[in-house]
Amino acid sequence: MIAVTRDCLLDEIVVYDVSPPPGGGPGDRPPGAGGATPGEDGRRGSGVGGSSDPRPGDWQGSRVASVMLGGGGAVVELGASIVYEGNRLVVEMMDGDPSFLRRADPTGMSLGGHDDQNDYDDYDEKGDGKRKRGPSGFGIYHGDGEWLLNTSRFSRYYPSFLGSTLESLYLLWRYGLDLFRIRRAVRLAVTSFDAIYAALDDTEHEVTYFDGPMEIWRAMGLSGPALSSFHDYLDGLGLRRDATMESNGGDGGGGPAGWWDWRRWIPGTGCLRSELLSAIALNTYNQDLYQMNGLVGLVSYAPAGGEIFSVEGGNHLLMESALRQARKTYESSSCEPSRRRVQRHQKKVTTVVASEDSLELFEDDDDAPGSGKKSLGKYDVVILAAPLQQCRIRFLVESPMGLDDAVLHDMPLGGIEENLDSEGMTSSSSSLSSSSSASNEHGHRSFASILPPSATAPYTSVVTTLVSNATLNSSHFGLRGDELLPRSVLVSERGKALEGITTLTILSHKRGLIKTFSSETLSTDKRNALFGANHVVEYVQVWGGRYGGATPSFGGGRNSESLPFLLYDGAKHWGKGDGPALYYVNAIESAVAAIEISAIGAKSTAKLVARRLGLTSPIDIDKDHEEL
Repeated sequence: MIAVTRDCLLDEIVVYDVSPPPGGGPGDRPPGAGGATPGEDGRRGSGVGGSSDPRPGDWQGSRVASVMLGGGGAVVELGASIVYEGNRLVVEMMDGDPSFLRRADPTGMSLGGHDDQNDYDDYDEKGDGKRKRGPSGFGIYHGDGEWLLNTSRFSRYYPSFLGSTLESLYLLWRYGLDLFRIRRAVRLAVTSFDAIYAALDDTEHEVTYFDGPMEIWRAMGLSGPALSSFHDYLDGLGLRRDATMESNGGDGGGGPAGWWDWRRWIPGTGCLRSELLSAIALNTYNQDLYQMNGLVGLVSYAPAGGEIFSVEGGNHLLMESALRQARKTYESSSCEPSRRRVQRHQKKVTTVVASEDSLELFEDDDDAPGSGKKSLGKYDVVILAAPLQQCRIRFLVESPMGLDDAVLHDMPLGGIEENLDSEGMTSSSSSLSSSSSASNEHGHRSFASILPPSATAPYTSVVTTLVSNATLNSSHFGLRGDELLPRSVLVSERGKALEGITTLTILSHKRGLIKTFSSETLSTDKRNALFGANHVVEYVQVWGGRYGGATPSFGGGRNSESLPFLLYDGAKHWGKGDGPALYYVNAIESAVAAIEISAIGAKSTAKLVARRLGLTSPIDIDKDHEEL
């Protein structure tokens, strides 16, 4: 939330977040430690860590969180932990605060000063000083004891320094030209995508101020994959649908392969599309190739071909660092340097009311339940940085033209459309009710536009389960007694249906520390089958609880059309030269959801806010956003 005065262009920035601030930097206690057994809401407990998740169980809160195990031990990222080195905004933030943000192993686990820092590579099983090779590589589990892919054998039978080379050769043999096709498509997409950074840094030209996410994708030449399913996009690349089908059979449907498809007769070959790409999609977004769009599919595969890392102490420290760096910037300015211009409060905003001059924020009055709302202040600009479906905030607007300001109406978040037909019908719709044709509060025949599906579709459910003291049953996974599971286990669609998980990661073989992702909370029987009867549940995180989810439902590209970044423009609504404004950072999630994408949405929104407040004055050379 931003307030402006004439004495200082930017008076203050106030951040309201339902999540409390964590303990501090790496090594300090992050939020959400502990949880031997899940509570009634399926996400909290008490025991090992000594405390429960302090965030309200029925509020979304941040979609990044870490847990510190009991005794000040390992810190584990509960969500996605991988950061791609090509993510320039995240890397820029890391480099801007190196004492606070440090790179760590890409598993998302920081072991601190423990002597088992590398116990996933080698471990002493009996304490006799003899080291055994630990879990390594990755695999794709098909369920019912069947593996589509398992690269751990290379580390088991060959020297570790040869593992990565043999793994690459094996993938090339198994997937052939399809591997080159997808890598080429990702490389071209990354090249197009990189053009956004130059546009974001440019504040002089109006063409680089994007009103909405789809304008960004069009300018980068990426609207095609954003608006189609990943399944259809792969058809266009010529990737075959399964191991017994041609690339597309001439009709895009993948007809039966003939004798000339020599690869079908060679043992050990497989299908990149139904195996690796499908498993990565389920791991990253818990959606299949039909549900994802082409752009998010390419983004999910991009880290597979580049350098990756995780943030030591958890991804939530990125947000903490953003506040630290912002405070440093304003405290060094000459405009009342002693004043704390960047503030953070743990508050649950429940209502936003727009008047002619400001947006007022309210919270429920906990001191007097049922008595009404308590004002948190009035602001010129409010930025919503949470999914509209999950924020649980009601957006209202006062009656205009000096009428009773106690009469509130729903804020037209989708904009206002003119009702051109005197009978209440527009040229674009013939099914409006008679009430839709009535004059609005301005006395005009207009109505609020319908929100796009991206603003109403539910988010995909993801549950993180972290256990320790696990004893993986090799026979359950179809392995011999002396064989270890790969360090990272992805699953196929069939594997997900049979096992109920989308990912299993062995963080520490010595501790039996394992993290899984699933669509639903794992039952006791399922956990016992996977982890043995003596496992201990360290933490269960149901992302978003009953009101939310982890990632958007992309609808195979049908949900890629989003709301604009400017969600409500008080100047236009009230017919004035200026007025309050509500911006929406998460609009960009309609097509792609990732930390870097959120940063791009935030920087795009910041530019729009800066232009509105007069902090920048771009030159309007061409009103149309052409491809860069």
